[in-house]
Amino acid sequence: MSDISAARSDTDELARRRSLAAARQSRETERGALLQKLIQTENKALELRDWVARQETKEQDGLSPEMRRLIVWAKELLCDMERFLLPAELSELLEARDLFPETDELADPLGDPPPLRPWGR
Repeated sequence: MSDISAARSDTDELARRRSLAAARQSRETERGALLQKLIQTENKALELRDWVARQETKEQDGLSPEMRRLIVWAKELLCDMERFLLPAELSELLEARDLFPETDELADPLGDPPPLRPWGR
């Protein structure tokens, strides 16, 4: 093998590894965003559940029709949030997005490649 073809092969391999690193970084960003959404949804569901419970303990006869409709709407919203947080729903979502594969196709046994522009050049 000539030196030129070996250098080209090394360059191709480095490009492949950089592509894998970029895909890993993208997946990591998506994982973090999903986790943040789960935490926010769970917190919102807790707040909404408490609010609905407080409203239901109030005198129902004294509530306006608009307020009763608001409570009904809030309960529907809460049901949607709770459905999203169900383990079966989450598993389906994780599987569809392939965020935590059993065999990681993006793994690089050599670790992340060196940056394209070291030292900020």
